[in-house]
Order: sequence, then C-alpha cells, then structure tokens
Amino acid sequence: MIKVLNIEAHEFRGIRDLSIDFGGENFAICGRNGTGKSGIVDALEFGLTGAISRLSGKGTGDVSLREHGPHVDSRDRPDKARVKLTVKVPNFDKPVTIERSVRDAQTPTVTPSTPSVLEALRHVALHPEFALSRRELIRYVISTPGDRAREVQVLLQLDAIDDVRAALQKIANACQREINPLRRARTLRHEQLLAALQIPEWSTAKVLSAVNAKRAVLGLSPLAAIAATTSLRDGLAATVSSPISRLPKAQAIADLRGLRALLDRLGSPGVKTQAEKALKLLLSLVSDPNALDAANRERFLTSALAYIEAEACPVCDTEWKPDELRALIARKLKRFGEIARQRTEVGKLAEPIVALLEEVGNAVRGLERYGSLLNPKISTARATRFREVAESNSKVIGSLDPLPEAAKALENFFAVPTDLLENLAAVESSIAAIPDPTDQDAARDYLTVAQERLQAYRDAAVAETRAEERTGLTRKVYETYGRVATSVLNGIYKEVEKEFGELYRFINRDDEDKFTAQLIPSIGKLGFDVDFYGRGFFPPGAYHSEGHQDAMGICLYLALMQHLLGDAFSFAVLDDVLMSVDSSHRREICNLLKQKFPKTQFILTTHDEIWLRHMKSAGLIAPRAFIHFRTWDVDHGPTEWEDRDVWEEIDAEIARDAVRSAAGLLRHYLEYVSAEICHRLRAPVEFRGDAQFQLGDLLPPALSRFGTLLREGKTAAQSWGNREEMTAIEAREAEFKSRVAATMVDQWQINSAVHYNAWANFTKEDFAPVVKAFHELLQSFMCNNEKCRGFLYVQPERDERQEVRCACNGVNINLRRKK
Repeated sequence: MIKVLNIEAHEFRGIRDLSIDFGGENFAICGRNGTGKSGIVDALEFGLTGAISRLSGKGTGDVSLREHGPHVDSRDRPDKARVKLTVKVPNFDKPVTIERSVRDAQTPTVTPSTPSVLEALRHVALHPEFALSRRELIRYVISTPGDRAREVQVLLQLDAIDDVRAALQKIANACQREINPLRRARTLRHEQLLAALQIPEWSTAKVLSAVNAKRAVLGLSPLAAIAATTSLRDGLAATVSSPISRLPKAQAIADLRGLRALLDRLGSPGVKTQAEKALKLLLSLVSDPNALDAANRERFLTSALAYIEAEACPVCDTEWKPDELRALIARKLKRFGEIARQRTEVGKLAEPIVALLEEVGNAVRGLERYGSLLNPKISTARATRFREVAESNSKVIGSLDPLPEAAKALENFFAVPTDLLENLAAVESSIAAIPDPTDQDAARDYLTVAQERLQAYRDAAVAETRAEERTGLTRKVYETYGRVATSVLNGIYKEVEKEFGELYRFINRDDEDKFTAQLIPSIGKLGFDVDFYGRGFFPPGAYHSEGHQDAMGICLYLALMQHLLGDAFSFAVLDDVLMSVDSSHRREICNLLKQKFPKTQFILTTHDEIWLRHMKSAGLIAPRAFIHFRTWDVDHGPTEWEDRDVWEEIDAEIARDAVRSAAGLLRHYLEYVSAEICHRLRAPVEFRGDAQFQLGDLLPPALSRFGTLLREGKTAAQSWGNREEMTAIEAREAEFKSRVAATMVDQWQINSAVHYNAWANFTKEDFAPVVKAFHELLQSFMCNNEKCRGFLYVQPERDERQEVRCACNGVNINLRRKK
C-alpha cells in the first residue's frame, strides 16, 4: 500500500481550505465532537478511493457523494470540491500526487501516472477498509454471527464465498423442485402409452405381442426386443414416416369413450359424496372469520416452510439457520393445529377430485385435437372453456387457496355443461361417419400413434432422469463447495484467532495474560467467543466492559488486516475507535501500534485530549505530529489550536474592539496550552476527579515547574563546569522572569480567573499589552528555531528527570548533576 505525505482539501464537506503535512508518519487529529475531524477522514478516503463510505450504503437514504460531498456553499459547484493527496508509493522514488473533484470522482489526476503507480493506487482503492470508524469497528465484536461473517469476509475479500454458496444451494433446491412435476408428466405419458397399445400394464412380452400382431398385418418383420432406440414403426414406407395427419378412428373412439366415462364419474354418487364431505368441512372454516384468518396464516407459514433455501427467511431475508427456522415455523404452526388438521383433512378428501379433474382436462384436450382433424373441422370452443374451468378448479381445490374460492369450486366442479356434451356428441358422430379403415390402415394408425406416445414417454422419462441427475450433481457440488470453503475459512480464522489473541494479551497483559478467543465459522456465519478470566468462553458483550470490547475490536481489525495485507499493511485511519477504552490501557494500545506495526502509518482522530497525550508520551506520534481543532463554523471550517492562528484571531478581535470576545479566546487558549505545558514539564497539578481544570489550576504550576527546571539546569551545568551552558540558562531564566512579571498586570496575583473579568472590561488599548505579555510568556516554553517552534518537554516521562529538550534538540538542558 502507500503512505500519505500531505493532504489539501478545498470546499469539501465541512472544510473550506485546509492543508495538513503528515510526513508519511503517524499523525493525530484531536478536537471536540463537531470540530471537523471526520471531514479529514472523509477527505483521505475520497482522495484514495473516490468514495465516502458514510455517504453510501444502508441507512444513508437520499444522501449522496455528488450532492453532499461539496461544502454546503458549493453544493452547486461539485468541481470546486477537491482533494489533493501527496503519497509515497512503494518501490517508487518520487512523491505521487492524486487530485480528485467530486464532479469526476472516479477520474483522478495522478502525477506521475506510470503503470506501477496506477497499479499501486488501484490496490489501495480495492481496500477501503483502511479507514475504520467506531460504528464499523463494533460490528466485528457486537453483532450477529451472520453480520460478523459478512463484515469479516468483505474485509478479507472473501465475501464472494457466501454468495457462491447461496447460489449453489438455490440451484440445488430448484433442481429438486423440478422432479415431482416431471415425475407426474412421465406417469401421464405412461398411461397414455398403455391406452394406445391397448394393454392393461407394461411388460416387454405384452408390448411385443401387441405390436408384432399389427406389424404382421403390414407384412413387417417382428421386433425381437424393445430397446431404448427401438421404433415400433420400423419398416413403414417413407410416405407415412412422418406423424399422421389424418384422424386415427379407432384410437379417437376409444379416447372419446374414455372422456365420457370421466364425465360420468364427475357426477357419480361416490364423487359427489366425497365432494360434499370436503365442502362441509371447508365451509365451516370459511364461515368463521377467525378460522379463516388463522387458515391464511397457517397457509402462509406452510408456504414459507416450503421455500426455505439459504440461511435466511424466504420472506424478509433475516438470517436463520434452516433447521432453527423450520423449528420456529413448526412451533407457530402448532398454534393453528386444529385449522391445520382440518385443512389436511379437506386436502385428503379433495385429492381424488383434483386427480379426476386433471384427467378430465387431459381427455378434453384430446376432444379438441380430434375436432381440429375432422374435415370439415368442428369447433370445440365450448370444450376449451370447460377444460379451462376444470383446470382452474383443479388448481384452487388442490391448493385450497383462497378458501372461499376452493369452496365455490367444490360446489360446481361436477356440473358438466350441456353444450360440452353436444360438442362431444358432434365430434363422435363425425368420427363414426368416417369409413372404417382397412386392417392395414388400422395397423398403420396403431403403430404410428403408439410410436408417438412411446417417444413422448421416453422423452418424459429422460427429462425426469436428467432432473434427478442434476439434483444429485448440484447437491454434491453444493456440499463439496461448502465443505472445502469451510475448511479454508477455518484455516484463515485460526490464523486470525491466534494473532488476535496475541494482540489482546499485549494490551491486557497485566490482568488477562492467558486470554484466548474462538472464531467459530459455519456456513454463512462467524461466531466469536472470548475467554473471561478462565471461567469459560462467552460473546464479548456478555461480561466484558465496553472499553474491553473496543480494544477487542481494534485487535481483531488489526489481526485481519495483518493477515490480508502482511507487510503491505502500511496505512490505516482510525476514526475515534477507542473512545471508551480506560486510561490504563490507552498507553498499552499506543505501545501496541508502535511496536507491533512499526511499518504502518496510522492517522488517528480523537475528541479526548488525554488520549492525544498518551499518543505523544508513548512515542506513537512525534511531538509535533498532530493537529488540534478547537472549533468549527460553516463559513471557515475547522480552526486549529495553533499558536500563530490563535494570536492572529485574538488580534483580529481586538482590532474590531471586541475585547470581551478576545479575552474569552485568550483564556481558553491559555487553559489548553497550560495543560499541555504541565504535561510536558511533568508539573504537579492539584488532582480533580472531573478533570475540569481552570487556568488558575494549570498556569501557576507550569510557571513554578519551569522555574524549578531552569534552576536544576543551572546547578547541573555548574557541577559539570559548563560555564557556557550555565550562562545560556541564566539568560533564559532572566527572560522568563521578566515575561512572568509582565503578565502580572498592576502586580495582581494570578488566581483562578486570571483577571478574566477585568480583561473583559478593558479597552482594546488596555488589553493589547496583556495579549502581548502572555504571547511572549508562552514563547519561553518553546524552541526558538522557526523550523521547530515546539514546546519543551522533560525526559523521561517517569522516574528521575534527566533533561529538558525540544523535538529538534535545539534546546537540551541537562538536569543530571555530576556526582
């Protein structure tokens, strides 16, 4: 990956114009909520990927990059919203610049744009997970196994695994559902074949006997066997080799006789009795509104049960294990036990009626066909209407959906319209008038029809067999894929689990040095249990505090990134991800990032100044490698707690005679910088549990400690006989005392208010000297080198004080006396 050297943002999100020099090193961005920290994160993400994750995805509604990426005052000029990054690309000597505008987010200007540079940047764009916010972090820890699996697999770029698995399962289930309809079709074709062969049941001997008798009439040689490719018409003249176009009289008479028999069965006492029983039970359900509602619910749940495929509800896509979901639906169905029982009973009573209606429909299709073959043709429109009604009744009675329609169908299904019987009689009469065929014609018709139906049966049998083979194959592919994918994921998760445990133990080695964790993968899910002081494994949210959960989240994220990128893990943005970690572990997290990931550049944002100090004191960031935002407004964007920036703003307030505003600004800055000085100089400050320190609590200890350090430095220099060093310290001390005295306006004593009330009542002429005095006083705590201008600090941070120095080592006051 890359490291970021500099960022410039213009009219982008809440930023008007801002430039930050990261220098390719760790960097911190501090400020209260609402001061613009996340705008920098958005700018980094946009510059590297052309997207902003918080403006896309679930829950963003009408928010979009194009509409809401520019500053609100530039929303109609997306070309003005620009981000420019200067980055260091691996194995490339020169800095690379990437510039994007919101208008053309996916077409950045890259300089230089060599193939190796473009490939490196493409690789970065494929890993938007380099930017991590707390809302994303916590999804790794406190989330459902399914959500966690998706988040982790997306980060590891393994998300296609579950998509493929679900697709394979759907294919296997779809193949399985094809079998029953094809099986019924094969059965029907088998019955039609037997009817054409005029034999009661299939056996090779009976088929050969019937077929060879007809072949003998035509003078054809007998068939010795019935193979898969045997044609019953083998040897017939080419002129009749195509399907017959004339009407086979004997077969037609037999088929129409069968239709009459079926129509008679519709009105038979036995069928009517069966229908009346089913209808009576069904009407009791229809007449009861509560029962009807319950029946609808029961039908809905039963349908849902039939459509469970992947590990999700087939209705709302909520994640479920199939067995668990089926068990839940089964429990719900128990509530409708009586309704379900009655529906089942109705279904059983109606089953032979449904089968009869299907047979009638098939037989009527024969009537329609024969009517079209007559010369002249006979219209069978009345038969067609009846068949369509019969098929519709068959469907609604078979499904009992909806119940009122099913009841209506049961009431009327056996009514055979007179015009159908007239239609049937007309076709029968016309067929009877056809001259009887000769024995040879009858034999030829027999073989032709039988061959047609034999081929239809073979096709249906092949279709069923192929469906069964497809089902077996797709099921095997699905199971094999799931087994192999689970095995691979197990290996990956074991490595991540090990690395995660090591990172977490590093942070918590004081009380959880034996901590272990378990990542438990299953198809579509990833369980996550952690040890709790040797008492067992539990989800992180069960017993661990929110601070520990945050620490687990960052450790799991780092372990995943380390596994994914290895040495290429060179850049990460952590956006307020450790807001709830207790102070005792913040330093350890700093040490973790510094020691375990020395090749990674971390950009960290925080609203907690103490957390910022931990980063600096642990050496995670250099003394000047941070920016501190103090405020934000829509006209100017974020404003820094930066020395020159603050004094310029104070001077501007004085110039417009706004002394009260300037006084408040001065006081706030002095409180901020005094806390920073106390921290750097290890000044003793009276403890406050609420950490609400005022200026009077901070500035006097800072002044006192600095005076003490200067005296210790003089003593040490004198012990070593270093006259030059002693003289330099005396000069700094004299200047410091003079500047302290200048801040004592009218020799007032510094108190908790530091004369704020008096300041606010000054004129600008009165207040300007106060500002000048404090400005010069703070310079005593700083390096005079313009390239440094950093505040002095004591080394080491604990134990015996040894030196006072600055970042550039331009100031280095030795505190150790010669023994």
